[in-house]
Amino acid sequence: MLPLGKLLTRAGLLEYVGAEGLAPGEARIPVESVVYDSRQAGPGAIFVAVDGFHVDGHDFAHDAVARGAVAVIAEHPPHPPVPVATPLFFVDDPRVALSALAAALLDDPSRDLVVAGITGTDGKTTTATLLWAAWRAAGFPAASLTTVDWRCGGDITPNTTRQTTLEAVELQEMLATFRQRGCTHAAVETSSHALALHRVDHVRYRCAVYTRVTSEHLDIHGDRDAYLAAKVRLARLVSPRDDGIVVLDATDDFAAPVLLRIPVATRLTYSADPGVAADVYAVRLHAGESGVQFDLRSPWGEAAAWLRLGGRFNVANALAAITAACATGVSLGAAVAGVESVERVAGRMERVDLGQPFDVVVDYAHTAESLATVLRELRETTSGRLWTVFGSAGERDVEKRAEMGAVAAQLADRIVITDEDPRDEDRMRILDGIAAGARSHGATDGENLWLVPDRSDAISYAMEHAEPGDAVLLAGKGHEGSIITASGAIPWDERREAERAIAARMGAAPAEL
Repeated sequence: MLPLGKLLTRAGLLEYVGAEGLAPGEARIPVESVVYDSRQAGPGAIFVAVDGFHVDGHDFAHDAVARGAVAVIAEHPPHPPVPVATPLFFVDDPRVALSALAAALLDDPSRDLVVAGITGTDGKTTTATLLWAAWRAAGFPAASLTTVDWRCGGDITPNTTRQTTLEAVELQEMLATFRQRGCTHAAVETSSHALALHRVDHVRYRCAVYTRVTSEHLDIHGDRDAYLAAKVRLARLVSPRDDGIVVLDATDDFAAPVLLRIPVATRLTYSADPGVAADVYAVRLHAGESGVQFDLRSPWGEAAAWLRLGGRFNVANALAAITAACATGVSLGAAVAGVESVERVAGRMERVDLGQPFDVVVDYAHTAESLATVLRELRETTSGRLWTVFGSAGERDVEKRAEMGAVAAQLADRIVITDEDPRDEDRMRILDGIAAGARSHGATDGENLWLVPDRSDAISYAMEHAEPGDAVLLAGKGHEGSIITASGAIPWDERREAERAIAARMGAAPAEL
């Protein structure tokens, strides 16, 4: 709890109020919480009117005050207006204010943590999890926040929010919990949304870790340059620190040239391609079904590593995590031992094996780039046909649909297009958009291309028709626990659904669509 005047001062917002902006009585109003949802307002809350994707918080300021909010931060006068007696302050960007207030009210929790932000297009969750494991192997009480789960020490809680990076209030609360529970290090998966929308402005990042940046969420950012600019903000949040660290993929010809120009105390590069020079790099890669073996060279020495996660692309994620770990005080031996200890990351190259004569892999791949990466990986270990079952989210990234269809047609032998999260968009419109890209690259309906809207039916079809030696990739859902439709969220478990379909296949004859 803080008096309103002190909270605004700590948050750096008193400049908007001015020396005479707060009456003595107002300055002493106790603030117990910061909220951006009027339904969460109560006595002692300060309400920040954020303009969201679907609603504008300014329309709910009056409701927040009616529920007990003691002050309102806004960009313009709310409508309906709040009572005259309610302190009302105007700022240029309420989202920045929300971040500042959340950190200030909780006494700036990241100040007491070594926070590494992990961003990029793909591989963020795996890299953050591997970094958490590397810190833990060195004896550091470590935490992580990812799309898949939240970890504090050895406690793991599934992330059911569908948010990669929480809103500023919840994020600061999680960091405060980590500090209270004795953690000293935290790996925070940091999305382009969070960076663009100022959710992380007041996280004191010590280290920025970049996986490869391609493109995603262009429906939000507009174009690739704006997307990259959002990603670059993480390095800029780190760069003013005297001990700031930026870790980047030397093979990333899109992001690396920009990131190399940002001044920072320590910059380290990594590369899973022996032909690309980097501070930390891998040689003698050997991939198999049980994982990937490689040797690494680094400023801290040399080591042999065995990564239990499938896919050679995970070597880059491991190198990123090892580099960040060593740069923040972990010995090379402990860092390698940590990444080697991770057996799986939910929904990431996760094999499903019930004894069936074909391979089944669940992966979160939901961009054209990530789908291509996983399909290429599976192609090398598949003697038969390569199947892929995937879709694309409704009301999101319309441009990528045809691109994903094209990738599937070029790299897979059998394509089953299905629901991902249709939301309020017509499901067949989504599927047709993907199919158009597949057809333009030679896919033919009924021969190697099927549109099966119901995801359960789509998975069953692939399992029923897969032959010995085939591989079936279930892409796009990964760890997610629901499918979002116009009527709401339907519970979903991709792995369990795959197991159901495999079991049915092993006891039943194929059914025709």
